[in-house]
Amino acid sequence: MNPSDIRKKLTTIQLYIEQRQLKDALDGIKELYAMQQNWTVSEKLEELTTNYQYMLHYLIEGEKDPEQGRIYNKLICDIYILAEDAAERLLLQESSSLFFDKMRLMEIRTPISIDEYRDIITKQSDTLSFLDLLEKGPDKESRLRQNTIASENTLQDLFYIIFVSPRANDDSLTAWRKFMEEGAIPRHVKALFISALTLNILQRFDALKIELLLDLCKHNDPEVAIRAVTGIIPIFQVYSARLALYSGCSSRIKLLSDDKLFARRFMAAVLGFIQAHETEKITKKLTEEILPEMMKLSPMIGKKIKLDEWMGETGFDEKNPEWQKILDETGLTDKLQEFTELQLEGADVFHSTFSNLKAYPFFQEMSNWFLPFTPQHSNVQQLFTDRSEEASLIDALSGSSLICNSDKYSFCLSIMMMPENYRKMMVSQLGAESDELKNMQAEEEALKPHQKEETMIKQYIQDLYRFFKLFPRRNEFLDIFELPLNYHRLPAFQPVIMQPNHLEKIALYYFEKNNFPEALSAYTLLSEIGNNKSEIWQKIGYCRQMLADMKGALEAYLHADLMEENNTWLLQRIAHCYRVLKEPSTALEYYRRLEQFRPDDLNIQLNIGHCYLELKEYEKALNYYFKVELIDNHNTRAWRSVAWCAFLSRKLDVADRYYSRILAGKPNAHDYLNAGHVALCLEQVKKAVELYKLSLDKTGNFKTFQTMLGEDENELKEAGINTSILPIILDKIRYDKEV
Repeated sequence: MNPSDIRKKLTTIQLYIEQRQLKDALDGIKELYAMQQNWTVSEKLEELTTNYQYMLHYLIEGEKDPEQGRIYNKLICDIYILAEDAAERLLLQESSSLFFDKMRLMEIRTPISIDEYRDIITKQSDTLSFLDLLEKGPDKESRLRQNTIASENTLQDLFYIIFVSPRANDDSLTAWRKFMEEGAIPRHVKALFISALTLNILQRFDALKIELLLDLCKHNDPEVAIRAVTGIIPIFQVYSARLALYSGCSSRIKLLSDDKLFARRFMAAVLGFIQAHETEKITKKLTEEILPEMMKLSPMIGKKIKLDEWMGETGFDEKNPEWQKILDETGLTDKLQEFTELQLEGADVFHSTFSNLKAYPFFQEMSNWFLPFTPQHSNVQQLFTDRSEEASLIDALSGSSLICNSDKYSFCLSIMMMPENYRKMMVSQLGAESDELKNMQAEEEALKPHQKEETMIKQYIQDLYRFFKLFPRRNEFLDIFELPLNYHRLPAFQPVIMQPNHLEKIALYYFEKNNFPEALSAYTLLSEIGNNKSEIWQKIGYCRQMLADMKGALEAYLHADLMEENNTWLLQRIAHCYRVLKEPSTALEYYRRLEQFRPDDLNIQLNIGHCYLELKEYEKALNYYFKVELIDNHNTRAWRSVAWCAFLSRKLDVADRYYSRILAGKPNAHDYLNAGHVALCLEQVKKAVELYKLSLDKTGNFKTFQTMLGEDENELKEAGINTSILPIILDKIRYDKEV
């Protein structure tokens, strides 16, 4: 059985367990262990099978046992673990994935305990601190570099030890807690530990490790706590069904929900994950719309704008209005404004830029994707050797909230690939901008007291996003950014999420990002917990409308209308729903109400006309259409409405006149078709055929054109046309097209 088949078999067994088909699950495990002849698995399987059969026997016999529920849950947990262990033993022999590669490597190496790692890292950290105090010179630089590389190698080893670590027990948990509480262990080491632990749990379920991660959500170092908080979110998504069996994990989140600091960080992380789902859309917009437009514009800028004036001392305040006009005419101003707004919202606008800078050997190493940025890292240290510019560049990079840690390394590595003179110029320019960046950062933090923590959360999620989307061996990992947007539906998250202000934030994020199924679900929950504001029902209605549930949308809009009468936006939506649901008389009532508030709104006038048209009150419809044309005589929608209504009311001369005006502009397939109908009614058969041909040309497909013509057959009959001529006309068109 190859690795793919083993994983499929494990997935099938896990599905059986979720559906509580435990006999099928146990039989599936038996198939897995039969391929390895492992007596430990065999013995455990036999024990679980026997226990399950006894439980079934007592249940059928009607014997009451107050512990039955607990025993059943324990049995399910044990079957899950046995299935994973059986599959893992096979994969350890067969799989070439990074996880099992590293696991095999760790098995043949002399084991180093976490306590030993703690001592090694503490000594290395002390040595680096001591070397930093020595007098400058080649000897110091050489010793610093050697010790830095040794420290990085230790950190890399520690990452993989945690990443492939077996299931936790009391001893390992005690050692890990001690490690994370040790004050001498540097922050970046603890941060990397959290990332390795998170990835380990995502590879292999471990309730004890999840409880440890939940405890580390309250770590006294914000960066460490933030990584733990962020990590638990995809873990609970992946193992949602299974975690219901472990009350310890859910109860810990419930306790944490009373902590305002945890709740704030948790919500910031959830919103960050929702925003991350938009990254591909933003990348597509940048690469397909904004950047190509800028490239197309560059020759024009070269001719019409002197770049030295654009960027010179006069600054942006005194730009020639003609320059802005060029940007406006191309539509680039709006796109750049949209880009700026996305950036201000915290969207990941630099993913597309830096995704092409992940091919350096640095990023072949898995642990490096999760490193907090430090200029002391051996791969970028050389860039900071010029002491006159070192401080400003460090400030500019490490203090920047615009790019994540992974991208900071990409940026430094790309600068180091430049020729020396260009590199120095770039470093100098960046250094000059550092004060401005620091001022911007300070302003942001002054406006938002928790801005620094929110930036940490945003950047860590971006680091995770880059790993799961760009790491060379990413296909070996479950992509957490492909998980559904179901945060508000996970039972374990309810204590935090179901707080009305939190749920409303999540609902708004879903809504603003056009995730309408999720937004509908969240707003419906809000309405159920007593938040009955008109705005909630308006958004429920809008979501349903976007999901093509017009009846449900109308119901929600009417509910909102009861709470807030005479809201013109609501009245317009209600009227539209009634029109779509083929109730023009009721739609007309709402449009007439709207007319009282917005008598000069041409759209309302047109819609009133449409309602009369659907009610076959053609004279009244024409009056409204003529009214719109009188106010705006270039309104082609009014022309089309007048022309069609005139046709239906047998005012063929009026219809013919208006279709002539429409065809002189930018007609579509329906315009030619309808003009052909008018010509046919005027007994101008030859003209009708020519117009139908033009309609076919616009349609581009004979079957589609034939369907369009067939849909209007009743109107033509009512206009007095013998519709038996239509097949003849169609054949004539086909013959003409063959010539």
